[in-house]
Amino acid sequence: MSAGVRAGGRVARLTAAGVITLTDDAVPSPGPGEALIRLTACGVCGTDVHAYAGRPAALPIVLGHDAAGVVDALGPGTDSPAAIGERVTIDPTIACGACVYCTQSRPQLCLAGGYLGMTCDGTMASRIVVPARNLVPLPGTVTDVDATVLEPIAVALHVLERLGPWTAKPVARVVGGGPLGIIAAQTLNSYGWETLVFEPLGHRREAGRAAGLDVRDSNDAPAGDPADGPVLVVETSATAGGVALASRLATPGSAIAVVGRAPADFAAADVLGRELTVFGSRGGSGTYPRAVELVRDGHVRPAAVVSHHFGLDETGEAMRAVTEPGTTVLRAVLAC
Repeated sequence: MSAGVRAGGRVARLTAAGVITLTDDAVPSPGPGEALIRLTACGVCGTDVHAYAGRPAALPIVLGHDAAGVVDALGPGTDSPAAIGERVTIDPTIACGACVYCTQSRPQLCLAGGYLGMTCDGTMASRIVVPARNLVPLPGTVTDVDATVLEPIAVALHVLERLGPWTAKPVARVVGGGPLGIIAAQTLNSYGWETLVFEPLGHRREAGRAAGLDVRDSNDAPAGDPADGPVLVVETSATAGGVALASRLATPGSAIAVVGRAPADFAAADVLGRELTVFGSRGGSGTYPRAVELVRDGHVRPAAVVSHHFGLDETGEAMRAVTEPGTTVLRAVLAC
């Protein structure tokens, strides 16, 4: 199914590690079940940063999966949740709808599926054809910039789905105060969780506090106190240090949600000895309508983490800005 996703028009394509090539491609036409989207904005996610630095699934590829746009056309006989001319965001998980995982409501594990900007072309382009069922309408109160930071909300919602019933006090510890950590923490707070964020970089701590969060310096983080009971720890940093901190913050009976691909593991003996629950949470397929509602109703403010704006033709400049050593760019958005 992912092969059906087609970017066109003005396209910013990753052709080698650290190399963005701009081209003018043919605008694709949508087939049955598909929609052509005129993209208006695209966020630069941490996943894009990792790919730009040399960890893409395949090259060349159009990066990007956090986007807003307008429905330009629908394929013949297509039943779409959004009409032509309507503003939308796109659920980036591409699924077949028929395999064992799709039929068990786990499309993120689809055997024939993919993910925009990772296993198939993404949204750093002026046009894209995607399955119409992936469209999520945007109300007028959710801006294009808001829509480029919906994935962190969806990720947090999927963490809560994966966690299931929680009988302990709703206390959460978020490791990493980047855009994902900040927005995930806002989302958890909106669901009644008492949340602390741990981040080593000062400018990120300031951004988190400006977003209304309790953010601590992870360099001074104490170990979790067993007397506090089980907590939910969400590891967003995708670093070995973040994994070590997540383990230290966990108390006996805690749950650790891994949402960043870190080059480190949790010790099996520690998982056993403290009876920890460690689980992966991959994306947030199906949660985007709820994510939009949280923004619409003012519970989460995703635009708070957007610090820089670029045009589509400045994609290379944007990627360099977010990856250069010592950068203070929190989150960048491309105007498509």
